[in-house]
This record gives sequence, C-alpha cells and structure tokens, in this order.
Amino acid sequence: MSLTVDRPSLAKPSDQLPLVTDRLREILVSGDGFDAIYRHILAAPGKRVRATMVLACARLVPSAAPAPLRATVDLACAIEMIHEASLVHDDICDGSLLRRDALSVPAAFGVRTAARAGFHLLGKALETLARVVSDNPVVFARLGEAADVTYLDRISDMSFGQLIETLPPGVDDVAAVRGHYERVAGAKTGTLFRIACSYGGTAGGLDDDQLRALMRYADQLALAFQIMDDVRDVEGAPSLGKEAAGDLDRRVPTWPVIEWLAMRPGARDMWLSRSTSGADLQADLVGSGATRAARGVAARAAETASRALGAFPASPAREQLHELVVRVVSR
Repeated sequence: MSLTVDRPSLAKPSDQLPLVTDRLREILVSGDGFDAIYRHILAAPGKRVRATMVLACARLVPSAAPAPLRATVDLACAIEMIHEASLVHDDICDGSLLRRDALSVPAAFGVRTAARAGFHLLGKALETLARVVSDNPVVFARLGEAADVTYLDRISDMSFGQLIETLPPGVDDVAAVRGHYERVAGAKTGTLFRIACSYGGTAGGLDDDQLRALMRYADQLALAFQIMDDVRDVEGAPSLGKEAAGDLDRRVPTWPVIEWLAMRPGARDMWLSRSTSGADLQADLVGSGATRAARGVAARAAETASRALGAFPASPAREQLHELVVRVVSR
C-alpha cells in the first residue's frame, strides 16, 4: 500500500473510501483460491457504513495523536471484511438468492464453497486487524481497557443476535417482543457498529469518555438502521437488493410487525395462522400504518445518536458521522 502520509485532499472520511476499496482488492484478490468469490463480492459493494465509522472516528479530535492513515484504512478494511463474512453466512442461513441486486455468494458458488469463503474472509479480517495493532503499539497500548466499550472480544455477540432473533417471546406480550428486538438489534447490528467506532476512536487517540460517547452513538444508530432495514423489507423498496418480505415468511417479529401487533385488531391471529401468506401480511402491515410508526421510532433513535456526537468538537469527521445518521433514516 502506497499511503505514507495524510494528504489534505483526504481530510474528509468519505474521501478516503476509495482507498478502502483499493486496499480490500489488494488484500483479498491474492491467489488464495477464493479470488473469484472476492471479485464477486467487491463488484457489488455496500455503502461502506462501517468503514466510514472507522475513518471518521479516527479523525474526531484533531489535537489527538492518531494512527497513520494507512493503519486506519486497514482497520476499515478489517471491519468491512467481518461484515461481508457475516452477510455470506446470513445468506446461507436464510437461503437468500440475492444480495445487493446480484446473486448471493451461496447462490453463485454453492453453499459449501460459500461457507468456506466466509470463514476465510473472517480470518483475513482478523489477520489484518492484528497486524495494524502490532505495527502501532503506542497508539493501541490501552486497547480494550475502557469500561463499557465494545472490542473484538465481543464479536461472538453478532452470532448470538442472529440466533436469538429466531427465538422471540410470544406475540401476546408486545412489550417483551419490543425488548427482545432491541436486544437482537444491539447484538446483531450494534456489535460491529460499536467495534468500528471503538477501534477507529482508539486509532484517533480518544479518551475513555469519548469512546463511551461513541458507543451510545453506535447503539442508537444500529437500532435505527435495523428498524429501517426491516421497514424496507416489508415495503419491498426497489433499492432493497434482495428478496422482500423474507422475515414475514419466516415469522420473524421485526419492528414494523411489533407496531402492527400493537395497533391492528386481529393482527395476532393473522400472524399465528399458517394460512396467511407473507404477501398478505405485507399488504396488511403497510396498509395499517405500521411501517410509518416504525419509521418514527427509527427517527427518534437517530436523533439520540446525533446528540451523542455533541461530545466532540465540530469537524468534517463529526459531520460525516451525522451524515450517516441522516442516510440511515432517509434510505
């Protein structure tokens, strides 16, 4: 990688995302036997939300002593690789045929090959992250010491969230279902958001209180992100990039479903009836106003996330994190 100094033209985190794309290709397309799969993944990239978090959090306090740009780009790559590995295995578990308007990895290469690639991708991520920490011992000397801050030792919470999502409480207790959903979102989505912020913030020389502010930001952004993802799944947004209403077919009580159960007489019986198709549930959910109510909850979580950024001085990096919040609730 040719980066040696921070250039003024790369001051804004979004300007650094092309470096992440180039570096991911350099790390992954390396002749290890998975090149075709990695080219397939890189050809349909996501919005790099987690990479943006890393890059922005590393530049939140200009007076701090941050890690070199090279290191933060590699950290961003590691977090993106963990995310992509999780998507490969999500698509295996869900039997998804599409991902980002393209064939999913299991659909394109087969389930067995996809499973191997997911594990390999996670391994490459951990190798990259370990190398960054090892090469920058002063910057990462206190890594993991801040209380109430999520680091890589909690990475298994992502899988835990996926597991408990399929084991919700009975829909008769809407309050319990809401609590369960928040726990799932905090584990499944929030874990990697928090890790992106903790490693980026540590690379940026933030103190413990500032890292904890980023945890509040990440948690609330994750809740808004997951709710909006579920709203789009119900509404079948053209930009969804995968099959719509999959969670309805599997009877996963997402936040729009929770709102629907709370407001729609007869919703419980429809939900429990196996004769009610996912398409019928989808139409009733949208017509009831449940997705509008869910959007309102997402907007409030996003506002809370933005308020957490008040712990930091105005900067292009802070503005980038705020822009992420806006993107999440407007997609």
